[in-house]
Amino acid sequence: MTHLRTSSLLLSLALSAALASGCHSRKAGPENTATSGTESASSQGRNTHGIPSAADLSTLRSNFLKVHFDFDEASLTAASRAALEANAKLLMKYSEVHVRVEGHTDSYGSEEYNLALGQRRAQAVYNYLADSGVSPTKLTLISYGKEKPLVSEGTIAQEADNRRAEFVVLTGSDIAASSDEQPGVNVTVEVGG
Repeated sequence: MTHLRTSSLLLSLALSAALASGCHSRKAGPENTATSGTESASSQGRNTHGIPSAADLSTLRSNFLKVHFDFDEASLTAASRAALEANAKLLMKYSEVHVRVEGHTDSYGSEEYNLALGQRRAQAVYNYLADSGVSPTKLTLISYGKEKPLVSEGTIAQEADNRRAEFVVLTGSDIAASSDEQPGVNVTVEVGG
C-alpha cells in the first residue's frame, strides 16, 4: 500500500510539474508582459497621450535641430532636410507638442527685405514638415529677419549661423499663451526688438 501511495504521489508531482512548465511556455512579447501601460509609457518617457515627461521635454527642447540656409536663400539644403526629418519624427511622436518656427537672416539687406526672407525660410520649413506628415495645426511661423543674430555683424562667412530657422517647442499653457499666433499657415512678422 505504501508503494501505491508513493507511486501516486510521484505521478501527481510529475503531472503538476508538466502542467506548470506547459503554462510558462508562451514567449514573452508585448502582449504577454506584466508591466502596465503606465509603466511602459513612462519607461519611454511619455504617457499614452503623446505628452513628453518633464525630463523628455527639456531634452526635446535642447535637441530640436536648427536649419541653416545659404546666403540670400530660402531653399532647403540636404543637411537642412535631414535635420527636418529628425524634427518631424519628434513632432509626430509627441501629439501634444507644437512648435513655433522662427525665420532668421544675417545683417545684409534692409529690414523689410530680411523680414520677408525670414518669412520665406520659415515657410520652407513649414512646407517640408507638413509634407512629411506633421499636422499643420502644430506649426506656427514667425520671421525675426535680422533682429536676433547669433553672431555679431561680420563677413558673409562669419554670419553663416545667423541664416537659420529655429524651433521653439510649445506644450500646454505655452500653446495657449501663443494664441495670438494662430497655428497653421498664418505667418506673424515682428518688427523691432
